Amino acid sequence: MVTFSVFSFSQKKQNFVIVIDAGHGGHDTGARGVADLEKNIALDVSLRFGNLIEKNHKDVKVVWTRKTDVFLELSERADISNANHANLFVSVHCNSASNTSATGTETFVMGLKKMDQTDEVSRRENSVVFLEKDQEKYEKFNPNDPEAVIAFEIMNAAYKEQSLRFADLMEKTFVNSQGRRSRGVKQGNLHVLRNNASPSVLVEMGFISNYDEGTYLASEQGKQDVAESLYKAFKQYKSEYDRRSGVSEEEEKPKPVKKVEKPLEGKKLKIRVMESTMKFSSTSPQLRGLTDFEVIQEGNKYVYYYGETDLQSRADDLLTSMKRKGFSGAKIVEFETNKKLEAGKNYRVQFMTSNKKYRDRDDKFNGLTNVLRVKEGGLQKYYYGAETTMEAAQKVLKQVQDKGFRNAFIVTFNGEQPM
Repeated sequence: MVTFSVFSFSQKKQNFVIVIDAGHGGHDTGARGVADLEKNIALDVSLRFGNLIEKNHKDVKVVWTRKTDVFLELSERADISNANHANLFVSVHCNSASNTSATGTETFVMGLKKMDQTDEVSRRENSVVFLEKDQEKYEKFNPNDPEAVIAFEIMNAAYKEQSLRFADLMEKTFVNSQGRRSRGVKQGNLHVLRNNASPSVLVEMGFISNYDEGTYLASEQGKQDVAESLYKAFKQYKSEYDRRSGVSEEEEKPKPVKKVEKPLEGKKLKIRVMESTMKFSSTSPQLRGLTDFEVIQEGNKYVYYYGETDLQSRADDLLTSMKRKGFSGAKIVEFETNKKLEAGKNYRVQFMTSNKKYRDRDDKFNGLTNVLRVKEGGLQKYYYGAETTMEAAQKVLKQVQDKGFRNAFIVTFNGEQPM
């Protein structure tokens, strides 16, 4: 009896397995968004989500159904989950609609209630079977057959409660952590969930058919935000799972005090991502879904910078991220803070190009005054501001972009002529 008591109270955490399924892949691109494809966003977020779990939960085994751009049949995804005896299965997707004003997150579990409201999503996510060779293995479900309904409910009853719990945690976290709009937890007949022998959910991170939400989800910040929200929901779910399982928390060892990194004095670091003789719009495929570039014209070239920090470690992380996005020539560049240009030189913001001449205070300038017009070839180029430091020019750029000129950029001048 004494031996039993010692064993029961010293029980340690058992391994927990989560299978993270990045939707679509390979020749199955999923939805086409305003800034990137569904398969790319889903994979990026899935990798970030799993990495956060691996970093913070040593007792959790993370399995990805895919870590690269490959095609997987829906049945293969469930097979991977079941073969690893998953405790939780999360399929990551992006939503799309013909109504481009549609926004918000929603999470699905297997079920029959209110299925009529989710037919569009079910059809879209199940449509991948038409890309598969053996389509007959997906049995058609008849909701009007009482025997089929009973068998369906029995099969899913063991995991439905926990599926709903995790789905609810995710939707609440999207709202509380990101301020996103939640369309709620829904039930649907989804092939990728049906054969999983574990709590299983399919999360739609937002509508990539919507300009604002699609651009956000394709951005580095958006993907990181979503991954962190998924992780927060998982962290709470895992804590509840441990309590239900009667697993004791391991005594936390004091963590070593990390050495605080000192910011660079009088310097800023940016990532010089690329240069081009062309000026790309914020949605151009050459920018790979990133939207927060700082563009500076130097002579006949446009130089694209990403991020700004005074911490070397943060700059290293940004550089790694840019190279992972495909910008192999990216490098860290150091700038002196508030360094003034030489006499006569200044920074201006180019916000419009036209073949027409406009007078100062024209309505097309959206309230900008003292606009400089410079003729180049057959075009009239319009500039605003005249600053001697990059920091001041960046503030002017933000002001111009807030006026609606999203593709404005900074140009170096000598007097009133572009250099």
